[in-house]
Amino acid sequence: MQDPNKSSAQKALLLFSTPVIVLGGGDFDPAQLREFVERGYALIAADGAADAALALGLQLHSVIGDFDSIADRSAFDPNVQMIEIIEQETTDFEKCLYSIDAPMFICFGMLGKRVDHTLAAFHTIARYGAQKHIVLMDQVDMCIGVAGDFEIDLPVRTRFSVYPLHPAKFKSSVGLKFPLDGLTLDVGKRIGTSNVTCAPKVQLNCAKDFDDPYLVILPRTHFGAILNKLY
Repeated sequence: MQDPNKSSAQKALLLFSTPVIVLGGGDFDPAQLREFVERGYALIAADGAADAALALGLQLHSVIGDFDSIADRSAFDPNVQMIEIIEQETTDFEKCLYSIDAPMFICFGMLGKRVDHTLAAFHTIARYGAQKHIVLMDQVDMCIGVAGDFEIDLPVRTRFSVYPLHPAKFKSSVGLKFPLDGLTLDVGKRIGTSNVTCAPKVQLNCAKDFDDPYLVILPRTHFGAILNKLY
């Protein structure tokens, strides 16, 4: 499956039947990253993030990017696939996404440290979130890219935020303290920060004319529920 945003010069495509981990250059919890690597998921580094993986002694499957940030390419195991993509129209995170076909992308180091990189990660979900299951992890939360209706089982009183990446039109919601019924969320106008679940099942029902990606933001402790939902 080749992404429609991908130019004919970008041929690399890796296929996985299990989730993959994508590591970026922002903040991340090394212990949490190691825990996910130990699940057996392939670890893909976006350009210079490969140096962080190397410093932690983690086995990389691939490094993808324009290679303008890696300190020493010869330092990596020869079995690591080094996929150089020189186009400058996309970020290294985007290069990873359009080069990989996988059922789920668990992404570390895409948030924190630099605000512009965090915003670029949200842009990437806005662009690819309708075709790929993307989860951005940080030390406290996870940002899940969602397109269309969404349903999940969570404990009551779980913090549940909804953040629009495009004007997000909702027909109704179930299981939230502050319902989204008939609301349009839009940056600079109305957002859905710090809502909370009031029932074990949460449902977001989008308007018929809205199918663009948006973010659901949850405490990272509920990753198991997201894994069950998306994979």
